[in-house]
Amino acid sequence: MIQRLRRLSFSAKLLAAFVVIIALTTLAGYLFINLSVDRAFTEFSTGRDSQQDRSTFNIFRMLYMQVGSMDAVLESLVQAESDLPAVIVNDSGLVVFSPDLRSVQVGQRLDSDLIEQGISFTAEDQSWTYMPIRFLVGLELEEGYLRRSRRSLWLAGLAAGLAAIALSFVLIRQLTNPLRKLDRASRQVAAGKFDERVDIVSSDEIGRLAISFNEMAASLETSEQVKRRMIADISHELRTPITAVRTALESLRDGLMEPTQATLSALHDKILLTTRLVQDLHQLALADSGRLSMHPRPCSIEDLFETILETIGVQIEDEGITLVRGIDQNLPDVEVDAQRIEQVLLNLLANAIRHTPAGGSILVRAERGDKNVQVSICNSGSSLSDVDLSHVFDRFYRADEARSGDDTGAGLGLSIAKALVEAHGGQIWAENAPDSGACFAFTLPISS
Repeated sequence: MIQRLRRLSFSAKLLAAFVVIIALTTLAGYLFINLSVDRAFTEFSTGRDSQQDRSTFNIFRMLYMQVGSMDAVLESLVQAESDLPAVIVNDSGLVVFSPDLRSVQVGQRLDSDLIEQGISFTAEDQSWTYMPIRFLVGLELEEGYLRRSRRSLWLAGLAAGLAAIALSFVLIRQLTNPLRKLDRASRQVAAGKFDERVDIVSSDEIGRLAISFNEMAASLETSEQVKRRMIADISHELRTPITAVRTALESLRDGLMEPTQATLSALHDKILLTTRLVQDLHQLALADSGRLSMHPRPCSIEDLFETILETIGVQIEDEGITLVRGIDQNLPDVEVDAQRIEQVLLNLLANAIRHTPAGGSILVRAERGDKNVQVSICNSGSSLSDVDLSHVFDRFYRADEARSGDDTGAGLGLSIAKALVEAHGGQIWAENAPDSGACFAFTLPISS
């Protein structure tokens, strides 16, 4: 039984629950109303009949007092064919008068329990019982009324129950239609069709669930597109150096190219490029999974800059770029992994050098915030578009499409910088400089 119930649809289970509740409610209502009607009618009829019985008994007693003889009273009742609503029973339990000889005959002996319901009186030194005829022939009218009442109650309860079930069915259909749409859409999404959406318009819980589902599907669709684009970008970035290395090796093997120092250096550079791309992807994968190893300790931002400038300062001078420092004095130490933040600074400076024209400048600033230190690297030159600002930290994204074919990088530097900053509990963002150029800023927590 339980297994069959589990196999039912949600609509069927809900309808069955409504039917059971309606049936139980209707039955309980019928029993309560029937009991109340029976009790009220019994109290009414008993009170009324008791009063009528007492009135007719008083008339019978007055007749006896006028005549003075029980036999004479009974004889006069018989001769007058009286319809007195009672039978007269003597002390032996025998009926001595009956207005309806077909139902109760004279000389019939009545049960003592039945006689006790009558009105006892004494006449001519004998005990008599005035027995209302209703106790003997039954309450046909009253029983008929009660039967009709019960039948009416059953019909009314049945009609109300059927109407309630029909209304419940309509309401359940209205309730489960959105759920069926969500079920169909979720099956499509599970099958990989992330463009599936549901068109449920309501402000209740199901409507909010539909909104959340559409947002989830949109996020999955975006993630799928990003994944496919990333795979295509990775394939492209790896294919270029690998193809160059393969072509060179085949030429060396076939004797078409001499193994000169320049050739070997070029092959080595391609291998280094491929290795750097694989390492960057591995680092991003570790950051995404939360398994990036971190060794934070108190560090000085100014010391970190000095370390980076020792590496990249010569390139800045060779490019004809002016480096301007704006580091506040007495900055507190930050709690960071020095090597990771050095990589962030190196990536941001390399990006600034790449997009700063000759004769331009790069401004490096560091200032204290409420609970952090804010670092910004701004370069002169062209500003970023709104599209670039919203996607500049995306993997393999390059604001300058014309440079997508050179060897300046695979478009992972800013993505790695973002991952490393967020791994430290900081934030990173991009914005355009007030005059021209772009600024990249990030925050780092102060050492406690």
